[in-house]
Amino acid sequence: MLSSSKNRGKSSPFQSSLIRENKIGGRAMPDTRDAISFLESEIEKTEKKPILNFDEYLRLVEREPRRVLRNIFQLFYDMVKKYVGEGIDEHPGDPESIGFVQYDCSKLFTRGTENPFFADRLFANRFVRQVESLKQGFQQNRMYAYDGPSGCGKSTFLNNLLRTFEAYTNTKDGQMFEMFWEIDEGLFLESEVRKTLIVPCPSHDHPILAIPRAYRADFLKRLLPEGDIKTAILNDKEYEWLLREELCTICKSIFTLSLERLELIGKVLGMVRVRTYRFNRRLGEGISIFNPGDIQVSRVVDGKQIGSVSTNTSIQERLEEIFGPNTVRYVFSPLAKTNNGIYVLMDVKLYNQDRFVELHNVISEGVHKVGDIEEQINSLFFALMNPEDKAVIKEKKMESFEGRIQYNKIPFVLEPSTEVKIYRSIFGGSIDQKFLPRVLENFARVIIASRMNPDCKPLKEWLPDLTKYQRYCDENGLLLRMMVYGGVIPEWLSEEHRKRFTALMRRAIIAEGENEGDHGFSGRDSIRLFGEFFSRYNAESHLISMNNVDHYFKHRIGRDRRDEHIPKNFLASLINSYDYAVLGEVKEAIYFYNKERISADILNYLCAISYDPGTRVLCQYTNQEIEVTIDYLKLIGGRIAGREMMDSDALQFARYIQKRYVAVMHNPIMETDLYQELFASYVRNLKEKVLQPFIKNQNFRGAVKMFGTKDFATFDTRMREHITYMIQNLVGKFGYTEQGAKEICLYVLDKDLAQKFT
Repeated sequence: MLSSSKNRGKSSPFQSSLIRENKIGGRAMPDTRDAISFLESEIEKTEKKPILNFDEYLRLVEREPRRVLRNIFQLFYDMVKKYVGEGIDEHPGDPESIGFVQYDCSKLFTRGTENPFFADRLFANRFVRQVESLKQGFQQNRMYAYDGPSGCGKSTFLNNLLRTFEAYTNTKDGQMFEMFWEIDEGLFLESEVRKTLIVPCPSHDHPILAIPRAYRADFLKRLLPEGDIKTAILNDKEYEWLLREELCTICKSIFTLSLERLELIGKVLGMVRVRTYRFNRRLGEGISIFNPGDIQVSRVVDGKQIGSVSTNTSIQERLEEIFGPNTVRYVFSPLAKTNNGIYVLMDVKLYNQDRFVELHNVISEGVHKVGDIEEQINSLFFALMNPEDKAVIKEKKMESFEGRIQYNKIPFVLEPSTEVKIYRSIFGGSIDQKFLPRVLENFARVIIASRMNPDCKPLKEWLPDLTKYQRYCDENGLLLRMMVYGGVIPEWLSEEHRKRFTALMRRAIIAEGENEGDHGFSGRDSIRLFGEFFSRYNAESHLISMNNVDHYFKHRIGRDRRDEHIPKNFLASLINSYDYAVLGEVKEAIYFYNKERISADILNYLCAISYDPGTRVLCQYTNQEIEVTIDYLKLIGGRIAGREMMDSDALQFARYIQKRYVAVMHNPIMETDLYQELFASYVRNLKEKVLQPFIKNQNFRGAVKMFGTKDFATFDTRMREHITYMIQNLVGKFGYTEQGAKEICLYVLDKDLAQKFT
């Protein structure tokens, strides 16, 4: 046994033996004393839990009432909020916000585990809302069932959650307290030798329940300092249990009999000891998990369980000696081990069906019969269920029980960024380096599309005609819904449609997400498909592109499977939206404009349109002389309007702008909406046509291909400058590597995307 802190500085027998062994053979061996001292110190800090008497416990309540006075529901809530936080709202101040925020669940489900669970935004918001209901006092008489199809990660989710919870309870923030009895037999029996009987509470009773219920509210009024927490404890639904619950039958019997004998409650409470509640999944203390194949234990001797009743013969005999026969019955059920803890059924099959049925009355009534004794059970009940598991409710005619089950669906992932996190966790974070930007996410979008319903009534009410957005979205709006499920409101939506995206509409679309994710490619399918895809195309010399994604899903998974899972035309729409986006990136990257030159063109044009063709005028804004001609009006008007103009078109457009100019000409012109609108339009239309001179140049593709090689120097200076500028912008602004920047430019050229989107 390791030495205690009292013996620190002295060698324990264990240490001494190690020191002797270090001198065997006369050779000097490394000294182990420092290592043992370190071990003792760490165990002292982490493993050794202090035992408090009741007075010390009350002083702790007085100092930290919010932390100390918690039941399992509040403790679980505090754990989730500590590790998840309040979440991030990307649209603060949005009057139509529905609180659909981004929660980081990594500390709950992924950190420190070999088999992480990744929660998408839809599930994370449902989970946090469910946990918040625990804090509001909706605690008892419920089972929290997580249902979903095979391969969705239910078991991983719950195992990781419980692992995190167990670790949390071993920290100061996660401490919860339980009572036990240290009975001085000399107070009850005449004996020369005074003995102490330690009686654990099998139900892990909260120590504050030792204060009789009738007096507890007044007691807390006098104990707690004034403040918000005192008001909450005495009045809020969250703390109702403090004033309502009673000790288990064992502790209640000991308390009552002791008070009868000793007459002073102070002496009775003097036998109460307090320690931290040790949650230990492996021992079934505080956390009990049952798999479908776990057989129910029918008999254990001497510890001692017979049927569904447990006892301890030694404790029972001494209690009878102290208090008399049949006064304190130290019997309890297995459910007592997780009272004020967590009870879990991993799938309601085989033996778990019987356990599920048994929980019907426990959850409905909050009590459990152990022979003729009632146990009060206040546990957090979880169950994992596949869709077919719900049949047991009808088979056993437990429809009333179903009303006490709160379902939370765990579907297949419906958010591309989350699906990609799964790929990274399995195949390594370096896989991103093998893909052109957004291609990895687009592979995930194909997988997710298979899990979604083609029809979405709320979306059709919001956007009856999606053809307006065909450059960004598919005909069923799956890509748009994926964005909404990820908390993104696309910038490409019109102002009208953004205004129509009300809180009511948002809730309706988010609610649709809860009806999806139960079909299509499962989580296991997705990992296998991605593994095949990555293995096939990673071997090629270039980065993985959308051409590879297109080829894989069209030719490598089988037509029947593709047609069954991937919505018609979705792949084409995905490629179309990708093509439009990368074309815009390349245009943005190669476009270099002089703001001063564009501003001067617009200011000169505003002056010129007030005069007839053939006139020479001096612009009051630029101090430049302009000759007003039809060709001049066609040139500048065409740049602003974004189209070639006939003579009549140029004159008509000039008259239209001139009427608007007259209304604002006496204001600071560069601050007017008209100037800002013309400037933005001029820039936008220049960008649209920025590639045209280069596409027509036969050497441009070759120069891009040779960038970074000695042969690049053979091309003319102006072309080298433009390509270098483009590559640098693609790397700096859009996250490409130098190789990726070259490849995406060649992709745009080879697919003639500038012509495709003319």
